[in-house]
Amino acid sequence: MSAATASDLERYMLDLVNEERTSRGLNALVLDKVLNASADEHSLWMLENNVFSHTGMDGSTPTERMTAEGFDLSGSWRTAENIAAQSERGDEGLFDDVYDLHLALMNSPGHRENILMPDLEVVGIGIQTGTYDYGSGKYHSVMVTQNFAMTGGETTPDIVEQTTHSPETVDTQPDASGVLVGTATAENLVGTDQDDRITGSGGNDILSGEDGIDTAVYMNDISNYGLTISNGSIVIEDRSGGDGTDTLNSIEILEFDGTPFELSRFTNVSTLTEADMLAFCELYVAYFNRAPDSTGLLFWGSALADGMSMNDIARLFFDQPETQALYGGSSSTGDFVAAVYSNILGRAPDDTGFDYWTGILDSGAVERSEFILAMIDGAKAATGSAADAQFLETKAEIGAYYAVVNGLNNVSVANTAMQTFDGSIASVVEAKELIDDHAALVDSALGTEFTISVTGLVDDALDWI
Repeated sequence: MSAATASDLERYMLDLVNEERTSRGLNALVLDKVLNASADEHSLWMLENNVFSHTGMDGSTPTERMTAEGFDLSGSWRTAENIAAQSERGDEGLFDDVYDLHLALMNSPGHRENILMPDLEVVGIGIQTGTYDYGSGKYHSVMVTQNFAMTGGETTPDIVEQTTHSPETVDTQPDASGVLVGTATAENLVGTDQDDRITGSGGNDILSGEDGIDTAVYMNDISNYGLTISNGSIVIEDRSGGDGTDTLNSIEILEFDGTPFELSRFTNVSTLTEADMLAFCELYVAYFNRAPDSTGLLFWGSALADGMSMNDIARLFFDQPETQALYGGSSSTGDFVAAVYSNILGRAPDDTGFDYWTGILDSGAVERSEFILAMIDGAKAATGSAADAQFLETKAEIGAYYAVVNGLNNVSVANTAMQTFDGSIASVVEAKELIDDHAALVDSALGTEFTISVTGLVDDALDWI
């Protein structure tokens, strides 16, 4: 039987692994001396033979290597193996490289599954250094093997007093992209002037990307998270509690379970005025006849803040399948005008209005794609009906309350909430209660719905109810 005592680097990687596990309610793994030896030898063999593979010496499998060292697989058992490598980089010492490699493993679904496998008990970690040829050149590198197991047989625990080496702020070399990984505690992680990937892990962290195109990495599905945008501040909450509640500074991209979300395309909406936001909600509810989904509203609201005109957005809205389903089937100009009146103002057109708008459309002075925006402007004009203006304003407030204040995205509920409104105060109360009930469900149920809300814009929407 071979046995090896883990190095400080290997114990540090164990700390990172166990922080991932315990933050999710899983048991902490114990180092095993036999598995340490198996992992060490495979890492060294890969470096010496310039091979990166789970197939080892003489074609051996991970399980065969573990048992060859003398690990007792008796009764019920399971094994798994992770391997990772990178050229040595960053600050002097190797702890930042172990950070990088741990992050790489957690960002890979198969490797993350091994790390978070619930019934595992022990692990061996082998970290070796040496020259490795990547094809593009030879570099001094760090090679890692993780051998995981559970067994009904005997183990050889490698337990000593452990020292935590995790720095609260990690800064990588200025001429390379940074990879930063936090621990289960609250930290301030600061990136470089390059493109950084930052993982806060547990705790309520501050993640600052600085310059470059920076990504904040989260391990759960996007439906577990709620994002709040306010002027100069972005906060993201993991409703499962695993990733805590983080404050984001200069972060352009979010990544949820490997799927990117371009945060930078939504944040400029906070620079709009309240009047601009309500006017934009009017446009949204008019074209789609429902409360906005927050992701769509804030995406296009940011485009408006960035300089895209209302007319340009209106033309793009009209081409959407949802708008075409509402209006595109209207075969005649008269049918189209009647449909717009019904969806925007909740009534049939009066004769004067009908004649005026059909004449405008038939003359070609206004295209159908911009007609809805023209109708909104007409309803709000001094010459328009006060009742029509109030009806449209209330629809916009319902939409703003759904998407901006509560940050909700369920299109079916958005449609139901808007269709509930019939112009009466009672229907506004009913729509608000429906939205509140759905928001409470989303806030309490995991994996329900991604939310993205904005504070400081229309906080008083429906506050008169």
